Amino acid sequence: MNTKYLDLDHKLVDKLLANRLRLAILAAMYHSDETDFTSLRNAVKATDGNLSVQLRHLREAGFIIVNKTSVDGREQTYMALSDKGRMALLNWKRLMQQWFD
Repeated sequence: MNTKYLDLDHKLVDKLLANRLRLAILAAMYHSDETDFTSLRNAVKATDGNLSVQLRHLREAGFIIVNKTSVDGREQTYMALSDKGRMALLNWKRLMQQWFD
């Protein structure tokens, strides 16, 4: 295979999406309008602590929107993909398709 004509510049991959848990989180959110912490944790098979850390990174980057509410005295956390996060995920997908098509 002659790779001299391919553009496989690794710097084109968003650093946040190079992490497999953050990528799984965004992919899970892509398929719903809003998700709660427990459902997301179960979907991506992460621990509470690891999920919390990765959600913080994504929130700080503006990729997700976090909404905390109180229901019957218990705090509930809901997350949604922001427009910026959706675009980052779609750009990642487009890049991967270019690399492997």
